[in-house]
Amino acid sequence: MPVFATAALLLAFSNVGLTATAPVFDHVIVISVDGLRPDVIDGPEDGALPGFSRLKRGPHTLQARTDATMTVTLPNHVSMATSRPVAGPNGHGWTENIDPPAARHGGTLCKKHGSYVTSMFDVAHNRGVTTAIIATKSKFSILVQSFDDAEGEMDRDGNDDGKGKVDLFAITRTSRMARDHSTSWLALHPKRSLLFVHFAAPDGAGHEFEWDTTMGSPYRAAVKEVDTEIAALMSMIDADPALRGRVAIILTADHGGGVPVKTHTEWTAPENFNVPLLIWLGQDTAATELIALNSDRRAVVPSTTYVDNESVPQPIRSAEVGNIAMQLLGLPAIPGSVANAKQDLVLTEPQATKVTQ
Repeated sequence: MPVFATAALLLAFSNVGLTATAPVFDHVIVISVDGLRPDVIDGPEDGALPGFSRLKRGPHTLQARTDATMTVTLPNHVSMATSRPVAGPNGHGWTENIDPPAARHGGTLCKKHGSYVTSMFDVAHNRGVTTAIIATKSKFSILVQSFDDAEGEMDRDGNDDGKGKVDLFAITRTSRMARDHSTSWLALHPKRSLLFVHFAAPDGAGHEFEWDTTMGSPYRAAVKEVDTEIAALMSMIDADPALRGRVAIILTADHGGGVPVKTHTEWTAPENFNVPLLIWLGQDTAATELIALNSDRRAVVPSTTYVDNESVPQPIRSAEVGNIAMQLLGLPAIPGSVANAKQDLVLTEPQATKVTQ
């Protein structure tokens, strides 16, 4: 995996005094591409990936980090939903990476943690935003079990929108089905929504064939498969006057992969802990580097350097996406969250320039 040029980034660090203002959208889509290494969507060959290329036309970085203690799927996805680390007194505490037991047998975040763990779905749903999770792995049931009518917390924010915080939970078998469910959901909920979409294909290819990023590899083919669906989703948004300009997309990954060869369990390996964080603000704009925009509030370190969860300041992490989603919906931070809890991640430069597709 290449070392991203920290020295070059430093030349652009003139952002002292920027405030974390961001446009507000009616719809936010959080996309997680399981096992996506950032180097596979970087370089001259990324022209074959029009979906990822469009998402890079805005604030993004190819050296965001997973949680510092685990580079596996479910703990990092719970971190995305709660904007908490996995471990520690402020962590969500979910360390298992298998299908959870039933709620009555301990299969909720509250039962594992010892107290209720609030998520981005709570904050959004309690304020009248419809919510959905569309995933390609059954283990994501931990999220709906933790936030359903039986286990969700009472809504104390204005009108009572109920204890269930996830309006739709769907498990699909393919990337195409995940995209189809997503486009149908958006078409049926034109007011305000928070949609979490998970694509598993790159992770499956990595486990079966290795995280081989060379052209023609099964892993790269799986990345292309997901890119096709992302591009189709964005085209659908462009074509719908009710959605065009009203939808923001945040894309990240739960981990990379390749250390050991057919897995991703070594949490100090850059191949595993580096992930992309791409934020599309409703239109294609000039690309901006998130690390450069936030050099006065996030750690600036080489992509090969491991950073623990206790270091101050922290690097940009995938766990920030929950609170980024709240920023983009114009909602407050997730109670109890740690990552981007101040909602201070700068997303836009002054006078960002729109570019023609």
